[in-house]
Amino acid sequence: MTAAAPSRRRWPVPPSLLVGLAPLVVFAAVSAWRARPSDDYPTLGQTVDSVVRSLVVPEGIAAVALCLVVTGLGWWRIATVDPTRTRLRWTMVAPILIAVVCVARLPLMDWSALPVRYFLLLAVGVLFVGVFEELLTRGVLLVGLRRRLPEFGVWIASCVLFGALHLLNALAGAGLGATLVQVVFAASFGSTLYVARRLTGNLLVPVLLHAFWDFGSIGLSATTDVQDPTTLVVVGALGLVSFGVLAFGVVAGGVIAWRDDRPRRLRRRWRAVPPVGAYAVLGDEPRLPSAVR
Repeated sequence: MTAAAPSRRRWPVPPSLLVGLAPLVVFAAVSAWRARPSDDYPTLGQTVDSVVRSLVVPEGIAAVALCLVVTGLGWWRIATVDPTRTRLRWTMVAPILIAVVCVARLPLMDWSALPVRYFLLLAVGVLFVGVFEELLTRGVLLVGLRRRLPEFGVWIASCVLFGALHLLNALAGAGLGATLVQVVFAASFGSTLYVARRLTGNLLVPVLLHAFWDFGSIGLSATTDVQDPTTLVVVGALGLVSFGVLAFGVVAGGVIAWRDDRPRRLRRRWRAVPPVGAYAVLGDEPRLPSAVR
């Protein structure tokens, strides 16, 4: 009897662009259906009740649903782990600076303005947000995009689509101007989260960084004393610093993705170059033989 050949492990659903985009399209459609123009988006997360209704419950359901989808697809490994990490260590400055901004927000928050359970529930809510949005865009979406695009295109498309998702906030009561700023902000932030994944080789750090950022952003908005000009100046200055940090993240993400595609570009460039044997050296000047000319 001959030993049976070991079966190759296959994913239940082969990676494809269509499947990678499907969860994002479904999420956008459901969010648009649930949104109401009368919704007061600026008050999201400002109270205990709002945190539960707007973050913990819907984001928890979305995160669990997406985890079930990824399990059914059999994509956990490819959606959460990169086989190779980038060697550009200088790019780690981008996620480190984001973490510094997150830490700098903490002492600006008035921790006595709201009960302790508010901050605990907020931490749970933003963790659900981090898990869902990172698994959606820096996980499943990346797998699909990589089936059709070079890495530089994957980086651009994932950042743009992540930013475009925030256009849905305009349907939930956010002002158009503020929404457009948030779209640019989110797309830039997405680049830094892409850098974090490529540096660490997994999705854990982007999830935690995303959650930490949202915790400080929402918590600061809920507890900031708008009557204190000093606090407003400090918060505004921190916001300007954040834009600079995110701009650096865009550069870092672009360089990582561009470097990944360099071998592919070189192969394309040299494909049209005639082989060395095609040249006939006449005197000191290399010329093509008549058959090639």
